[in-house]
Amino acid sequence: MKQIIFILASVLFISCSYQLIGEPRTWTSSTGSTVNAELIDFSNRIVILKSSSGGKITLKINQLTPPDQSFIREWVAQKNKLKLSSKFSLSKNSDNQKNPKLSNGMSALIPTKLLNSKGKKVSSEFLAGKIIGFYFSAHWCPPCRAFTPKLVQFRDNNNNDFEVVFVSSDKSPEAQMNYMNEMKMKWFTLPHRSEEANKLSQKYGVRGIPALIIVSPDGEIISKNGRSELGSNSKDAIKNWKKSS
Repeated sequence: MKQIIFILASVLFISCSYQLIGEPRTWTSSTGSTVNAELIDFSNRIVILKSSSGGKITLKINQLTPPDQSFIREWVAQKNKLKLSSKFSLSKNSDNQKNPKLSNGMSALIPTKLLNSKGKKVSSEFLAGKIIGFYFSAHWCPPCRAFTPKLVQFRDNNNNDFEVVFVSSDKSPEAQMNYMNEMKMKWFTLPHRSEEANKLSQKYGVRGIPALIIVSPDGEIISKNGRSELGSNSKDAIKNWKKSS
């Protein structure tokens, strides 16, 4: 809401500024004749004025007195400055909308960098605004290998609202990455046996795998039974989790 108000305020400011610098004034030609008109455009040394009766007057800038020529140049400079300011403000606001910040609650649970399935570091900001499923799993675990394809399909079908963070119990970092690639996991993972991974396991009291802990965008726990909820009613799982978040 604040961002919308900011955009409207910027537009109103620019509109008001144009009105002020484009108000009707008296123009004097190099021959001494005068006209009361509003400056509406200047390009390629051609000035376009709008008279009080609504008619357009077109003339070259050198047909006006030096003070009027100075006014036009200042008008153009101010116009360009306002356009640049507006473009920067809207661009910055657009960037903020495209890249929402991770909540404090979620930031407390995960590091600023996660790993993708290729082992490359990526920003955890990609998780902002989404329901998160912390997936405790490993390739050596048969029930995990049975459940993972279902979770992969569910995540891929609901990726606008839901993302998975894999917490691996594999025997090595290589086994962890092989598992992700074999099962086509497009989500993110914590480094193998990292401090953050151990803290999550302790925080949620994970005693066996597979386990799927569902957390709100603010980092508040929604469910410790994500696996069974997804298995019994995958169609309404996201809707139910949203209601609880």
